[in-house]
Amino acid sequence: MKTENLQALSALADKLAKSNEFNMLKPYHNREGMYTAKLFFSSYSNLNLAVMDIIQVCMTALYAMEESGNDRKMASALTIADVLKIALELMPMEEFQILDSCYKLHLKLTENDDLEENQE
Repeated sequence: MKTENLQALSALADKLAKSNEFNMLKPYHNREGMYTAKLFFSSYSNLNLAVMDIIQVCMTALYAMEESGNDRKMASALTIADVLKIALELMPMEEFQILDSCYKLHLKLTENDDLEENQE
């Protein structure tokens, strides 16, 4: 079982080394540990928090639009749509594929560990 785990880990490492899936964030040349996606982020978690903040601001603006006049509503709606488009562009869709692969490997490794424990 340990050999299978090592082989699975080696296969994942090979896949990561050859992967073209991590292309949303680009290393920023002046600061170690910083990445760009038209903005600066320290990690995928930081990018996710920024997208969530953008969506929260848009939701708040939409709720506030109900109280404003009609002529301002159209301009506000277009601005909110533009901001939401930016949030969509910041979503690392291709990176989610590698997360799926990691999760499947995790399930396989967990299953193998459970089998080993049951055999002992």
